[in-house]
Amino acid sequence: MRDIDEINELLRPLARISPDEPGGRAGGARAQALFADIIAQERDTTTAAAALLRRPRGRRFGHRALLGLAASAVLALGVVLGPSLLGGVATSYANSAVEIHEEADTYVARIKDPYADQRKFSEAFRSLGLNVELRVIPVSPSAVGEIVSLGGGDTPVNVPIGARKEPADCDLADSDCFMVVTVPAAIKGTPDVVHFELGRPAKPGESYENNWQSATRPGEPLAGVKVSGRTVDDVLAEVGKHGLSAEFRRVVVHEGGYTVEPLAADQVGGDWIVFKVIPAREGVVGLEVTAERQTGLEYAD
Repeated sequence: MRDIDEINELLRPLARISPDEPGGRAGGARAQALFADIIAQERDTTTAAAALLRRPRGRRFGHRALLGLAASAVLALGVVLGPSLLGGVATSYANSAVEIHEEADTYVARIKDPYADQRKFSEAFRSLGLNVELRVIPVSPSAVGEIVSLGGGDTPVNVPIGARKEPADCDLADSDCFMVVTVPAAIKGTPDVVHFELGRPAKPGESYENNWQSATRPGEPLAGVKVSGRTVDDVLAEVGKHGLSAEFRRVVVHEGGYTVEPLAADQVGGDWIVFKVIPAREGVVGLEVTAERQTGLEYAD
């Protein structure tokens, strides 16, 4: 039990890292200093673990080996912060992908690695008792940093779920720029799952997942260009002017709506009608088309 007590004592400084204090954010100066102190120990964690297995019962484990194992556990499993490391209610959580803390009846989640394994985001929310599933998806330029879809759960109107960049006008390519999601604390303990999709910059060649939105929105390559209701030849001319290429999807109208399906370019006539142009990936747009005007579609012309 003395070894367990030593581990608790060595890790106790983590419990004093408050997210409300300057530098108290996980990843902030105090947390980084603590992690650096742990990681700087000379004993390799794998060697220490092996040594522990080799030692006979009753032998005490050294402080540096304990610190090494503590560092390994902290970095692998994430850090839960709150009134006490060993008891009380956790108010903050951090792992390599995201850090979350509570402020003014709202949980604030800062995305540190938008390209991380999606499970790390859900793990962080669950660790704080929040039934939230967050996906960070590749999107076209105008949707970066936005919540592109949201569903499930009942949220109070006076504490809206939202997203922003922090600082407000920063560039997400900068390591000091974060995507931030806010979730009302009122949803804590509710059975319904709240689903988020937050837009991140796409990697080169990566397909956009916000392909239901228009490629003529502000911030998109065809911003302000009228495309709906025009012929394929006319729209392709506009696409070429903007240095883009196009691929096609056929619109199939049915009762209550429509669906789309892939369509080869050589199957599309120049006099076909464009219903909508969507972002596909960098430098490429998707034209949703029909062979003729469909009465069940609302063209933007």
